[in-house]
Amino acid sequence: MDLRIKIKYLGYLTDLAGKQYDELEINGNKKVEDLIPFLKKLRSDDYILIINGKGAKADTEVKDGDNIVVLPQTGGG
Repeated sequence: MDLRIKIKYLGYLTDLAGKQYDELEINGNKKVEDLIPFLKKLRSDDYILIINGKGAKADTEVKDGDNIVVLPQTGGG
């Protein structure tokens, strides 16, 4: 089964990705951890993934039509 997902980049991650969003078509059941190799192009591990408005963990299942937002992780002090 093919899944279509949209990945939107925010903040400086837009510059690293070279675009505001990607639309992917991937095969089979996937989890967030399966997207990590694709996100390596960001050359950064300081991001948070949000799927359909909720925080995602590595084992969160990715479903057809999901909207994924990649936010830069920020620190406070």
